[in-house]
Amino acid sequence: MGELLFSPEADRQLVALRADVGLNELYERVNDVLDDIEDDRHSRRIRRRRYHRPAMWGVPVHGSGEEWLILWSEQDHGPLVHYIGPDLA
Repeated sequence: MGELLFSPEADRQLVALRADVGLNELYERVNDVLDDIEDDRHSRRIRRRRYHRPAMWGVPVHGSGEEWLILWSEQDHGPLVHYIGPDLA
């Protein structure tokens, strides 16, 4: 099992989310999903949406009255989080 990796954009969004006290519940739920991706990336819970081009998984996250999405993919050295932000679907 590899370490959880972040794209620069996803990392910046996570830092900004942590700094926004009004979105504390959302931040906690995002962190729970990130823990799940790192601990058990084969779970159905974190493979709710599948995208084919490029190949990624999407996990909806709800909290603080917001609906967000985490996009991630399998990489050689561990899961890579590409996007953390509003769910635009």
